[in-house]
Amino acid sequence: MTQQQDDPLLSDDSQKKVQQISLEGLQEKIKELEKEQAHEPAGIPTPGDQQKIEELTNALTRTVADLQNFKRRTEEERRQWMKVAQADLLKILLPILDHFDRSSQHLPKDLKNNDWAKGVMHVHDELIKTFDKLGIKKMETVGKKIDPKIHEAIRTTPGEKDVIQEEYEAGYWLGDLIIKPARVSVGDGTLDNKN
Repeated sequence: MTQQQDDPLLSDDSQKKVQQISLEGLQEKIKELEKEQAHEPAGIPTPGDQQKIEELTNALTRTVADLQNFKRRTEEERRQWMKVAQADLLKILLPILDHFDRSSQHLPKDLKNNDWAKGVMHVHDELIKTFDKLGIKKMETVGKKIDPKIHEAIRTTPGEKDVIQEEYEAGYWLGDLIIKPARVSVGDGTLDNKN
């Protein structure tokens, strides 16, 4: 173990000797390494070196592939989390759109030209446009065959069996993700006697 240059326990002469020994030892080691290098041809790898190069190249290739796969998986997971977070927020907002839809369907005729009612309907239209920009699509229901994965049958009514007769609440998609199933009535297979 070598002493530090400013060791207070050593005299100045002793410190100089330690420095000289350390310097001489380093110079000798450098000369030995230079001699060893002089005996080997420069730039020509030995068979052992070639094998090591191949092993390192293979390891590097695998590492790069693993990194690319990790980046791809991470990006895909991030997109999925964003979609789920967006869906959770939309689940909270969709009832507002449903209320607007019902309100617009029951707007009294004498208020159709009222400026305040027109303003409310404009807000409704803007909300629909915003949801459309976000990729929210309303499910088609009436006249379609019921699909329990996307429709919630809340009652049966006279009509063609398993065909949706009426929509009570709209269902919505975000891409291929169901945000909210449609609540509908389904035909029970009997004819409606009103006709």
